[in-house]
Amino acid sequence: MNNRLAVCCAIALLGLAPLASAGDGLRLGVQGGIGQWEMDLGVPLLSRSDTLSPGFEPSLGVVAQYLFEDGEQGYFVGFEAAFAQENVSHTQTFDVSGVPVSVTNDLNWGIDLLWLVGYDFGKVTGFLAGGGSYIGNELTASGAGVTASDENTHLGWKIGPGIEIDLGESSALLIRANYGLHQGKKYSGAVLLNGNNFNVDLDLEPRFFEVRVAWVREFGGGLFKRR
Repeated sequence: MNNRLAVCCAIALLGLAPLASAGDGLRLGVQGGIGQWEMDLGVPLLSRSDTLSPGFEPSLGVVAQYLFEDGEQGYFVGFEAAFAQENVSHTQTFDVSGVPVSVTNDLNWGIDLLWLVGYDFGKVTGFLAGGGSYIGNELTASGAGVTASDENTHLGWKIGPGIEIDLGESSALLIRANYGLHQGKKYSGAVLLNGNNFNVDLDLEPRFFEVRVAWVREFGGGLFKRR
C-alpha cells in the first residue's frame, strides 16, 4: 500500500476515534469482497459511449464500527468507516482518425462512511447499511506510441442488507450485499496522433454490485447481550 492509500485508510478510520475512547460498542476488523463493476464511458470527440465491464474483481480492506444498542429491545443503530484496496482494471480500444486508441481504467481504492440499522435476533443479527462511498480511479489513453493518463475521485453512495453471525469470544462474521452508484467525472489527456495533438476527454460514471465478508472483534465489554 502506498502512502496515499495509507492516508486514505487513516482518514476513514479517524471518524471513529472520538467514539473509541468511550470503549463500549467499538469493533475493528478486516474484510474481503468481490464486486461486479460497470463504468459508463463517454468519448465526446467521437460522439460515442460504451460500458466498461471488468467482470468480478476482489477487494481487501479494514473496517471499524461503533454501534448503539436500544436497551433490551434488540434494535440498534450504528456507524461504519471502511477502507478497501480495489483491484479493478479494464481496457477498451477505440478508433480515432484511423488510429486505435486503448483506454485503460484502473480503480485503486474505496472509502465507505455508512449508517447501520438492524435487529439482534440472538446468534444472528440482520441489518441494513447505507451512506457515502468515495473511490479513487485512473484512466490511461494510449495511441501511436504516446500515453496520457489522468486521476480523479468519484463521490457516491451505497446501500445493502446483511447478516451478522455471532462467533463467540466477542467476534462476529458479517456477510452483506451492496449496490452503489458514483458521480460522473471528466478525465482529460493529450495524445499525439498523425502529427496532430488531440485532447482526449473521457466521461466516466461508475456503478457496482458487490458481496463483502468481514470478521470483526468487539472492544469495550460486549455490545450485544445475546438472548
